[in-house]
Amino acid sequence: MAFFPHNQKLFSFVLVIFTISFLLLATELVNSDKTVSFDLTDYTSGEQNLTLQGNAIIHDTHLELTSIEDDPYANVGRALYPTPVPIWDKTTGNVASFVTSFSFSLARFGSYPPADGLIFFLAPPNSVIPNSSIHGGDLGVIDDTTAFNRFVGVEFDNFVNEWDPNHSHIGIDVNSLISSKIGSWKSETGVLYNVRIIYDSLSKTLSVSLTDENGQVSTVAQVVDLKDVLPETVSIGLSASTSANLRQKHVIKTWSFNSILKTTISSNILENTNHTAIRMS
Repeated sequence: MAFFPHNQKLFSFVLVIFTISFLLLATELVNSDKTVSFDLTDYTSGEQNLTLQGNAIIHDTHLELTSIEDDPYANVGRALYPTPVPIWDKTTGNVASFVTSFSFSLARFGSYPPADGLIFFLAPPNSVIPNSSIHGGDLGVIDDTTAFNRFVGVEFDNFVNEWDPNHSHIGIDVNSLISSKIGSWKSETGVLYNVRIIYDSLSKTLSVSLTDENGQVSTVAQVVDLKDVLPETVSIGLSASTSANLRQKHVIKTWSFNSILKTTISSNILENTNHTAIRMS
């Protein structure tokens, strides 16, 4: 069958239109993403944006994760963002990048020695305080009855448990409070600390910086593949705990979080398409 020039030109024209349409669609897909963003500075107006668990309360304009001074038992409190956060995409394999910042201070309960610390964590959706998390050292994220805890966290620990280094520390935790990476931290009551935690999905690096009122900075970083540890969506939160005879208030002044997850095709498709030559006759 002969292929007439008119049909050939029509075919070429249709191919051009199809390619342009594909490029426009691919560009839109590449730019598609899922984002989560919040910034809490006044908890009296933003309480509805948090899920409080355990002993956590809103007091004045700040959040107290541990608040009950005369509780004879361990004191555990958590504050969670109420909506699951997309952290990776099964279809593309893409992982989210995020940055979270918060400021906190520690305050003594009477004459009690201070303990135990707080943690920013990512855990499976609908996360709750484990029933067996009755020790201050568990930080409200560990179930003592199982070895299969599932979370990623950054702890700020000012009490030395048997699994800890012999000093206050920042720790990056993966499914365990035996930190995979540790940085030193000089813990003091009454000092306002500013924390910034960044996860870069390209390098899979979780990096942490803590700055005190005098500008002293402590840092720690660790490679963590969130896709290997966590489900596609997670709960994010702040948790703190005390023991029966070792206590302190864990006060959160501000908290912000921003994440972005690319959920569609890689830009490599565009690059390959751009290299395809279309010849008009």
